Amino acid sequence: MKHKFGFLFLVCLLSYCPLEAQLPESFTLSDFELRGPVKKCVVQTAYGEETFEFDKKGRLQKSLTRYNEGDYDITYYRFQDGLLKERRDEVYRNGEFEDQTSIAHIYERDTSENKRLTEKIISYDQAFQERVDYFFSTADRLQRIVRSREEGTDETTLTYEIYKDEETTSYIQNGQLQKSIRVSVKPKNGKSEKIELQKEYDAGHPVKAQESRLDSRGRLLSRVYFEFDSLKNTFRPLKTLSISYNAEGFTETETTTYASEEVSKSEKREAEVRKFIYQMDGQEPANWIRKIIQPENSVERRKIEYFKKEVPEPEPPKN
Repeated sequence: MKHKFGFLFLVCLLSYCPLEAQLPESFTLSDFELRGPVKKCVVQTAYGEETFEFDKKGRLQKSLTRYNEGDYDITYYRFQDGLLKERRDEVYRNGEFEDQTSIAHIYERDTSENKRLTEKIISYDQAFQERVDYFFSTADRLQRIVRSREEGTDETTLTYEIYKDEETTSYIQNGQLQKSIRVSVKPKNGKSEKIELQKEYDAGHPVKAQESRLDSRGRLLSRVYFEFDSLKNTFRPLKTLSISYNAEGFTETETTTYASEEVSKSEKREAEVRKFIYQMDGQEPANWIRKIIQPENSVERRKIEYFKKEVPEPEPPKN
C-alpha cells in the first residue's frame, strides 16, 4: 500500500517495504526516528508541514500533512484489542472536505480455523469500493490475497521454499510470478546480518531487483539496485547505496556509487556522499530537532512534545 506522506515515504525507502501484496500497516515511533514517550512531532518540510500524533504505546494515531492554510490531508488510525481496526484518509481542499477522494479502510478479522483478514476500502461518497481478503495458515503465515474491484478480481498466491539457510517467498498473481524475496541471515563481526534479495517481474519476465543488507537492529546498511539485461539474460548492477550511523543510531552518511561496467564515459558518475548533522533536544532518550543535510545544506526541523511523566500516588500511611 502506498502512503501519501512525504516524510513517511522517505522513511519507507530506507527500510524494507514490499511493493505489492502488502498487509495493512500501522506505524510506530521508530518509523519516524523517534524515541521515548513522544506525544506529537511537527516536521517542517519543503512543501509544508507534517504533524504526527502517537498514543502512549508509541503507535501512530493521527497524521496531518498541511500544504497551505486551506489544503491538507488527515489520516486517522484506530485500534481495537491492540489491532488496527480502521484507517481513514480525509482530504481537504480550499478548506472544504472532499468526500470523493477521502477513503476509509475498515478491517475485520476471522480468527477461526480458516484465518482471514478482510479490508474494505470505501470512499466517503460510496462511489468507489474495493475489498481485499488476506488468508493465513494455522501458523499465521500469509498464504493468499484476493483483491476484488468493479473491474474484476486479482488473486495472489504466496509460496515459501527453504534451501539451506535461505528462504524464498514467491508472489504469484493470477498465475504469473510477480515478485520473489529471498532472505538469509549470516554472521558478521560477531553479530548477524540479514540479506534480502527482491526480484520483480512483469508478465513473468524479470525486470529489476534489489539486494539489501540489514543489521541485527533492522537498519539498512546497503542496497544494490539491478536491472535485467535481456541480451545476457542476467541482472546488471546499476548503483549501490551504503549507509553509516552515528553513536545515537541516526544516519550519519549515505554514499551512492554507480556501476562502471559497460557504461560509456559520458554516462559515468562519481560517487555521491550525503552527510547528516543533528541537534538533539537533550531529553533521555534524546531525539533530534534539527538536521542539516550536506552538501546541499538543507535543514529539517522538528518540534517534539512528550507525554508527561505519571507520578505515582503516595501510599497511605501505615497504622
